Amino acid sequence: MPATSLSASPSPGGRLRLFCFHHAGGAASVFSGWPAALPGDVDVLPVQLPGREWRRREPVPADFDALIAGLEADLAEHVRPPYAFYGHSLGGGVAYRLAQRYPARGVAAPVALLVGACAAPHLRPVLQTAELAGEEALVSEMLRIGGVSAEVLRRPEWLRAATGLLRADLRLMATARPPDGAPLPFPLHLFHGTDDPLVSEQQVSEWSRYTTVGTVLHRVEGGHFFVREPDAEFFRTVRDILSPMTQSHGGV
Repeated sequence: MPATSLSASPSPGGRLRLFCFHHAGGAASVFSGWPAALPGDVDVLPVQLPGREWRRREPVPADFDALIAGLEADLAEHVRPPYAFYGHSLGGGVAYRLAQRYPARGVAAPVALLVGACAAPHLRPVLQTAELAGEEALVSEMLRIGGVSAEVLRRPEWLRAATGLLRADLRLMATARPPDGAPLPFPLHLFHGTDDPLVSEQQVSEWSRYTTVGTVLHRVEGGHFFVREPDAEFFRTVRDILSPMTQSHGGV
């Protein structure tokens, strides 16, 4: 059976497992097209945070450390080498903390950490003041960054749910403490949307201090939410990153 937070059971065998963590206000379904776009030797495993889709009846944790501890326990039996993490925006911070915690508990380290549209952990969280904004101001900000669709705007009950979830996720992000511990001993691949109005390329580049192996910055056509409809070049880049790692670990 899948973990509570996984959208599907991991496939049997030695395929590389790519655990994917979504953005604030988002859901695991944002990665629904990834399995078809990546090679068969990569097992795409979207992770669902509480408070949305099939976990909608679960409250969003009030504390970032509590969220990480819950995910760590929930995913533990499925995290085995070779595996990698992709995290988008809020998901980048989640993926980074898990990438720290599993090796510290005797689990093999991920072969790579891929982070999209996410400022380095020591920087001020994006949208930090938006959680305190009124409803109209928050919707305006969501429109500015491309965070709400026209269909949601036409349905007041959907819009209220979307802003409520985003506020809860932003409150969660605000509780994240500055990271500690040694830099990661595996590579970081950073993805930045060329039209991102929320996170600058410099903010993404500052992830370089969190690894001893090095970082590679990949520029992606699109804004902050390029993950919703990644272009073919994005998937080619992900395939190029992961392919040597599946081969070196004997993936089939």
